[in-house]
Amino acid sequence: MINLENSLKDKRILIVDDLVEARSSLKKMLTTLGCQHLDTATDGREASGFIQEHHYDMVFSDYNLGKGKDGQQILEEARYSHRLKATSLFVLVTGENAVDMVMGALEYEPDAYITKPFTLNMLRERLTRILNVKAQLDPVNVAVDARETDKAIVLAEHLLQQQPKLLMPITRILGKLYIRQKRFNDAIKIYSELLNIRSVSWARLGQAICIHYLGDSDSALALLKQNLQQHPMYVQCYDWAARIMQSQGKYQLAQKQLEKAVEISPKAVLRQMELGKLAYQNESFDVAEEAFEQAIRLGRHSCYKNSRNYLQFAHAVQHHISDDKSRANKNKIDKAFRVIDELRQDYAGETEVMFETSIVEGKTHLSTNNSDGARQSANRAEELLEQISQPDTDQQLMMTEAYIDTGQHVKAKKLMNKLKADGLSGSDSQRLETLEGNLNEIAIREYAADLNSQGVAAYEKGLLEEAISAFDNATSYEEAGVSVLLNAIQAKISYIEDQQMDVSQLKDCYQLFKRIGPIGESDERFARYNKLKQTYTRLKRAAGI
Repeated sequence: MINLENSLKDKRILIVDDLVEARSSLKKMLTTLGCQHLDTATDGREASGFIQEHHYDMVFSDYNLGKGKDGQQILEEARYSHRLKATSLFVLVTGENAVDMVMGALEYEPDAYITKPFTLNMLRERLTRILNVKAQLDPVNVAVDARETDKAIVLAEHLLQQQPKLLMPITRILGKLYIRQKRFNDAIKIYSELLNIRSVSWARLGQAICIHYLGDSDSALALLKQNLQQHPMYVQCYDWAARIMQSQGKYQLAQKQLEKAVEISPKAVLRQMELGKLAYQNESFDVAEEAFEQAIRLGRHSCYKNSRNYLQFAHAVQHHISDDKSRANKNKIDKAFRVIDELRQDYAGETEVMFETSIVEGKTHLSTNNSDGARQSANRAEELLEQISQPDTDQQLMMTEAYIDTGQHVKAKKLMNKLKADGLSGSDSQRLETLEGNLNEIAIREYAADLNSQGVAAYEKGLLEEAISAFDNATSYEEAGVSVLLNAIQAKISYIEDQQMDVSQLKDCYQLFKRIGPIGESDERFARYNKLKQTYTRLKRAAGI
């Protein structure tokens, strides 16, 4: 058993708490227990700065630190940057008892979790137990920190033979090291040795992971399901179930697993990001929007903050934006543009991010029928694309689509020809074909609109045969709209009424009405449609057909 005072004497310790009384109380307790090298931080930003500058043997962090980073984000950033070594201790201190407030932090495996209030004796007993185990594992953890995996495994296996009472902590270390080396059967074996003694959720999860990697995904899923029946709050099982289901192409089921995980632990930013991507892929845009919004909020003070969350959130919102005047729609539009503004503020120096931001902004303007705003965004994107020394295929395809969306068809065709000359394959080639098809449809619609204008001009001059000819050419294209079809019907009916009965023209009207289909009374074209339909029916009876 270690001597706590001697053990703490040379350790460098960081205390993080936004309340001065709490900092002072814990500092006094640790000093009483023998600590001589103590630093204190008042918030997450200051704590992360200390961790980046110094190596700490122990970190005591309160969970709730007010504005900015919380204890979970300090922990996840320390893990992410490898500033928190395997030999170090991270103790999470909190008075929060709500499940969603602590589950996310526990996923990053703090060495201990202490709930306020606690006494000096409680702290002494807890630290003695933790440090006693940590001291025995020290040679293994030193090798882990040095990334000497083979050495760490040998030391851990030897220590387990000498200290079988350390089966649980050693199994946790060995299992991860075996998986890292793809020694899945060895990992299953050591997990099984522990499970034969007691039911441990993370060991069963480790088995499931190994079984999946060995090729038996269905058995892995069954094991995860069994684990969740016994430990329904163990969110990592949902994560792995989702991952395995995705590997099987079961994307909808995978999304459901992640949604359950987020219900339990909503503060895990990586999970929100994964759910957002999967939901967007599944076209569950409402779920994607919510997930990316949470990822943005959680990531603002996290090492996981990135521009993709903002951009993907804006993409998801676009699928719910319309040109109506409702409060809900206005709120979505405002959210999208706030995210775009935040991108411009936080990533102003990153040309590629600013390029895609302009693309997304243009799409958002299009969703609200703001063609001028969309054109301005496209022009801004064009300027930014010119600043990228070697734009990739995806960026050029995005620019092509922006050109098409904003009526810059000559530029779109020029960029398409360049991409064809470069040679595309796979999904990029399919995207280019789709864009070409869109451009051709627009060209046809514009040509049909021009023919319609010719027909209207001829009709207004009383040149009915010339009008019918123009309208027939316009309606020969499937892309012709309802208004063009109604114009064609009106010209044919006027010809029959003013010139002569023509059964072929009546038959043409029948086909045109069939193409239009039913029109609701709320449609502004209903009155005209109804009047033409009545006249057509009267003429049809007169012709005896």
